[in-house]
Amino acid sequence: MFTPKTNLLAGRRGSRSNTPLSGQRRTPLLATSRSRGNQGNTPVSRTNVIEDTGVNILASFGSSLPVLVTEVLTLANAGEVTVSLSENGWAWLVSGRRLVVWRYSGGGRAQCRELSLSPSDLKHRSDLCTVHSLTPGHTPCCVAVSPEGVVRYWPSIVHEGSSTDIATDLGGQECFSLTPILPVGCILATTTSSLVLIHHGPQGVNCKHLQTSSNLLGGFGRRVSSLLWGSVGSAQGEAKLIRAVSTEGREPDTKAVYVLTALGLQKWCIEDAETNRQVYDADITDIVRESMWSAVSSGGEEGKPSWLRIWPLDISVHDDAHVNLLVAGVNSNQTTGQDSSSRVHYGIITLKVTSDVPPMRSENFVLLSRTSILNEGEEPSGLRLLSVDDITVVIDGQDVQPVDLKGKSELPKLSLSANDTILGTGIMKDFPILFTSHYGVLSLTKSQNCGKDESMDTSDMGALDRNSSKLSETLNISVSNQGLENLTMSESKSDQLKAAFLLECRRQSGQAQSIIDDLFPGEVTEDIDSSLDRTVIALSQALIDDFPASDPRWMESIPASQVAGAGSTMSLLVLHQLEDKLTCHELYISFLKSVGLWSRLSAVTIRGRPMATVLSLAEHNEKNVAAVTLRTIQNDYARVVDACMKSCLDCRDITASGNLTAQDHFYREISRVDEILESFISFLQLSARSDSPRELVQNILAVNCVVSTVLKAVLMNRNKQVANFTPTGPAASLEYLPWTASRRTQLVQLYRITLNHGLKSAEDSSDKVRLQQQILDIADIILDGFRSQVKSLDGKKKTELTASFEREREQIIRPLVDLRLYEQAASLAEKYLDFGVLVRICEETKNKEKLDEYINLYAKYNFSEFVFSWYVKEGKQSRLLASTGLSKELGRFLTGHTEISWLHDLHTSNLRKAAANLEEIASNETDILARKKVQLSLAKLAALGSREDENGDALLDKIDQESMLVTAQEQIPRSVVEQFGLDPTNMRVLSPREMIEMYIGEENSQADSIEFIKALELLNYVQLDEEEKEKVRFHIWCQSILRDSWTEIDTNNPLASLKGTVFFRLVEYAVHEGLDLSTFLPQPDSILEQAELGDLRKNPNFQFLLQTGYEHIQRVCTVSA
Repeated sequence: MFTPKTNLLAGRRGSRSNTPLSGQRRTPLLATSRSRGNQGNTPVSRTNVIEDTGVNILASFGSSLPVLVTEVLTLANAGEVTVSLSENGWAWLVSGRRLVVWRYSGGGRAQCRELSLSPSDLKHRSDLCTVHSLTPGHTPCCVAVSPEGVVRYWPSIVHEGSSTDIATDLGGQECFSLTPILPVGCILATTTSSLVLIHHGPQGVNCKHLQTSSNLLGGFGRRVSSLLWGSVGSAQGEAKLIRAVSTEGREPDTKAVYVLTALGLQKWCIEDAETNRQVYDADITDIVRESMWSAVSSGGEEGKPSWLRIWPLDISVHDDAHVNLLVAGVNSNQTTGQDSSSRVHYGIITLKVTSDVPPMRSENFVLLSRTSILNEGEEPSGLRLLSVDDITVVIDGQDVQPVDLKGKSELPKLSLSANDTILGTGIMKDFPILFTSHYGVLSLTKSQNCGKDESMDTSDMGALDRNSSKLSETLNISVSNQGLENLTMSESKSDQLKAAFLLECRRQSGQAQSIIDDLFPGEVTEDIDSSLDRTVIALSQALIDDFPASDPRWMESIPASQVAGAGSTMSLLVLHQLEDKLTCHELYISFLKSVGLWSRLSAVTIRGRPMATVLSLAEHNEKNVAAVTLRTIQNDYARVVDACMKSCLDCRDITASGNLTAQDHFYREISRVDEILESFISFLQLSARSDSPRELVQNILAVNCVVSTVLKAVLMNRNKQVANFTPTGPAASLEYLPWTASRRTQLVQLYRITLNHGLKSAEDSSDKVRLQQQILDIADIILDGFRSQVKSLDGKKKTELTASFEREREQIIRPLVDLRLYEQAASLAEKYLDFGVLVRICEETKNKEKLDEYINLYAKYNFSEFVFSWYVKEGKQSRLLASTGLSKELGRFLTGHTEISWLHDLHTSNLRKAAANLEEIASNETDILARKKVQLSLAKLAALGSREDENGDALLDKIDQESMLVTAQEQIPRSVVEQFGLDPTNMRVLSPREMIEMYIGEENSQADSIEFIKALELLNYVQLDEEEKEKVRFHIWCQSILRDSWTEIDTNNPLASLKGTVFFRLVEYAVHEGLDLSTFLPQPDSILEQAELGDLRKNPNFQFLLQTGYEHIQRVCTVSA
């Protein structure tokens, strides 16, 4: 902000003496009299020209100043007043603690309010205030910050007493500026480049300090950044703030904030009050030094770039993709010979800032003719830079110096009177504005006499009401009355729609509307490929694929049906033809909206699937932008582009003949411009087979640069046009596959060629750096298109496509990690939420701090659980259990991973839960018996340690039962285990049923009653229904019977003989243990029915002995009772 150096009233005059201007000057804003009675009583015209250089006009702008503003200006001392002008039409003036807010444009009468700033020992400035409406059309709110950091917030400027104050706790730092980033809030910057996000709303105001960090991987990322992009400024040290500016971010609903400091350029991405990150903090000194030295040395100055000492002076947003920096430089090895003073050079450098990596080179540099002398110990200061569209100006005191960045030249300077002072600056949508002590608000616009530059973008010609007078000059959309009548009388709906379009361009809206009403009567249709939709799309394609009828070389090639029709361009130059077609298509879109067809559009079939007609029209617009961009850069890559164009035409069976060239034919059909991608791939595949590695690398660099430049221009245009091409109704729910995404196959091929051939063949380090950046750009384009397609869907199809997107994402990003291109991989993974890559990078680089940062940044996506899953998948349980800082999240995650959760439970002293988990793990163990035994032992120790728990005894019982099964398996004879093909030293866990067979089977020839007793005990653990369990019980008893030879037993002394049988020894065991024989011992009749006994059950000797034994048992039990 600029402040007056002399008294605002001293020696004011309405014009500069000795330097008459071509335009007229009006009476100064303030009268020379100090009488307050006359101030503001004589409103002056706000359209007077202050100065007209023939190229630019400096003129009064907006409404007359309110009386209160003129009063403050009149009474203020020199250097006390600062003014800010916002794009929304509000201005504010600060003088002492007085804050005067008024509307200078767009609000009818000049509304004016005065507010009181908070007390301060330092000087208040308008740079630390902002005024805007939270809701369009409502009274604006105001935020003002004192130099010490006290934030004062007024929800409405109408109510001065409604303000609230809050301290920002800056630790003694002095505040420098306040940058609005609506609707989030505003960014407060200190003189030492600390940033605070101030979020305000109806409920009050909150402050959040923005934490600086490296782009990706902390210290590691900074080292990699230094290697790839040059020296990166330290985020730790204090850096003097130059200025902070904001613009739209790469993603919808985000803001990009650029902070220029004495150490470099910072980029921040702000999504909302809670979501923000520092994208990078880069030292751009080398880029500026190289660019400035190239310009300075061409003027004869000797030396080398390293001799230049660089100062950044100011920053201004050029567009959403670029920023302009005003810089100064001094040759440190060259002095003027007077007191070691040096000559200062000034320049404007343009940097591309769309990506998430720091700029690697300048896009443009203009060396200014202005120089100055700098004494030892001094630094350049006092200059201000403003950029709006193609208007860039440097402000120095009373001088306003416009600069043509495209032409790299200075335009005629505009100067205020010697006693006038610029108190503040601002920008409107299309031009910069100034506030001076004499004239108030001034606008700087292009002169109407200044001819339109041939290379100027025609995108601003898109509205019918602004361009109808120029149509006949550049566009061939005029037609004779007879030709128009023929179109009107045609039975073709396309011809009639074209006639209505031409009539609208002629401002004959009534006739145009009448044709439309007759052509497309009825209500809105939701049918796909309706007559209306197909006709609208057909004419749109006809306009962009039209023949340049005014080019005599095309006369023999134009179909007879096209000769009498209306074309879309009158130009003979290809680039201008493309620009004219773009303008004509924009006029066509405006026409569709003005006649009421736009809201009636539904969907058409494109590439075999339905697409909203509005988006299909957007595709035509985007392909036109692609063609314009391709033609603009074609000369820089002529060898490659020309060869691929010819190849593309060969595929169409088109041969350039006569006076027409390949590019004439190629650019004529804009709707097929994307086909050149296939030719690019074929060109590189051939180069990989036949060219040298160096030639291959150069070809890949050229193709990548062309493709990324064109597609970036398309994506930028798409983001800008979102509001203009938003489908409504049922068509809004259709899948959206952008044409850029439909070329995903070719883009993936290009990505892999660059990765597999380009990087491996590149020997020069600069080529490798360029290839790495191109890989990042192409991958970004691929994934962005895929994600847009996913977002357009819902339901099952979205789920399926999301899975495909995640697979593609892995295949794109994972190779970068394999090549240790961590910076590029992390940039993509952050944007497209590939958490697996982020975790892997942090693990490979051993950057736990960055991993913790990601856990906090992506908390809403449950990033911590993803980290835990990754550890489990990779077998890194030790790293998982080391995550002690996330005990709660880890415990929740381990609920479904009992195999390792017990370790966490032990670490957190939750012994009861550890014991339960170990018991569950042991119960499910089937592979290794020894492991199960250890698990049960640990479970019992944990359970014993938590016996104060009332459920501890029940858990111990379960553990003891499982331990009994382990013991039973261990007691199986070794010979038996080996006969079953098992390793006795490394047995798997056997089921109780299997152990029963091992105990009683024929393989256990030495089995006695003890083995059968164990088998009966194991029967209690067999998981069978009662009927099947009963069969197993009889099977055990039958096998015990078959262990003896009953036919050879002496029946003369039956009781003595029975005593030695296995069967009755089992009965003896039951009696000894006090078991209920009625349930334990099977009935003799049931035994004799078992087929398993074979012929033995019919043997009289066996029957006698069995019944005798049962009779004896019954008598013994009766006597005992």
